[in-house]
Amino acid sequence: MKSSEQLAALEALLPEVLEAALEYVRQLPTREVRAGLTDEDLRGILDHGLPTSPSDPLDVLRQLLAASGGLVPSGAGKYFGYVVGGTVPVGVAADWLTSVWDQNCIVHDGSPLTAVLEDICGRWLTELFALPATTSYAFTPACTHADLLGLTVARHEVLARHGWDVAQQGLQGGPTVTVLVNESIHAAVTRPLQILGLGGSIRELPADSEGRILLPALQEEIDTVRGGPLIVCGHVGEINTGGVDRLRPLAELTHAADGWLHLDAAFGAWAAASPRLRHTLLDGLDLADSLATDTHKWLNAPYDCGVALITDARAHRAALPLSADYLNLPDNQRHPVQWGLEVSRRSRVLPLWAILRQLGATGIAQLVDERCAQAQRLATLLQTEPGIDILNEVALNQVLVRFHHPTATDDDHTQNVTDAFQEHGRGWAGTSTWKGRTVLRLSLANWASTDHDIDQAARSLIAIHSRLAAGLPGVVAPTDND
Repeated sequence: MKSSEQLAALEALLPEVLEAALEYVRQLPTREVRAGLTDEDLRGILDHGLPTSPSDPLDVLRQLLAASGGLVPSGAGKYFGYVVGGTVPVGVAADWLTSVWDQNCIVHDGSPLTAVLEDICGRWLTELFALPATTSYAFTPACTHADLLGLTVARHEVLARHGWDVAQQGLQGGPTVTVLVNESIHAAVTRPLQILGLGGSIRELPADSEGRILLPALQEEIDTVRGGPLIVCGHVGEINTGGVDRLRPLAELTHAADGWLHLDAAFGAWAAASPRLRHTLLDGLDLADSLATDTHKWLNAPYDCGVALITDARAHRAALPLSADYLNLPDNQRHPVQWGLEVSRRSRVLPLWAILRQLGATGIAQLVDERCAQAQRLATLLQTEPGIDILNEVALNQVLVRFHHPTATDDDHTQNVTDAFQEHGRGWAGTSTWKGRTVLRLSLANWASTDHDIDQAARSLIAIHSRLAAGLPGVVAPTDND
């Protein structure tokens, strides 16, 4: 396609995209929080067989827009599933530019803007999280990739301390690495450990009711290692309770054994932006050797962008050997490929910079504190109702709920309340299993959530629970007050 044709196509397509995007956002406050089309509906719209010849771009776009009913409106303030934020508007705008500019971020000369912005954002995040000034960083597709990167560096470094270069020698014949993990650690940590060949080295550490490692158990396991290579994995924000490991003693015990402390902090790291939480719940975050976080959760950046932060830049580079004669890699410039596992990728740091620049430290702190306050509000409203228990301390943005039934099992009743809540469409959250029990897990991460959204969700859940406990249908036609 010639440049003139490209311009003409974009002039026809982008205005229609803009109007469709604005209409989608306009509808979020009133739209039911569930998909409106079935899989069969979507296939009927989208799959008429592989075309044999080119199609008009505008026709293609309109066909895609016709399938928008298959979207889950997770950007709505009433969506409390998983740990999903919305998207700050400036992030949407910058993400659009990211696609238009279409930079390939291998090396500096492929996109000087990306390289410079990565340095800026890395420095800003290091300051926001109060990490050591020596911290290095990489921008990844998601927190799972950031965990993989951090643990790759951890594996390389703890073996190097025992005279073994895993990058050159592999794992066979090398010292045995012991990996101690919180028993409720996220799969984003265990999967990378398995990929790295350390699955058989994992030992789980018992945790308390909030999902925090029991420190005496950690010390007991460390004593059995007897100076061997050691990696300890904790978390900042347990996925169910929001619990945060006791970071300072966790780090001190790990480092006393010459071990590496890696923290999965997918959403919890952002609590460090709040002075109240940084100096209490997150005390000792700066002592971690590596941590992984997402920006598309609590920071409300568009998908996808994770961040790996590693306090030893030398170890970071050493764990990622790179040999490619065609790459220009001057030492005085940042080259993203030297710090991450990807080669070709989009410039995901552009929306991140825009959001950090717009919100600033105080704006991010406000975003965090408001969501924590809303979690407390929701928990308070729910626990006043007989038969509803809040199972966690609600220290961050997670609310864990259990519903009791006079005759049925509480597991079944909790699942039935959740199913009816999803069907009601005035909010969305899903179940999980915590300490062997079925629970409703609500996550407050969206910048757009209002107190009205919280109150409406509480009213809906209480009404559904009461009706089901009384033997009535859980879902009735919603009213404006629901």
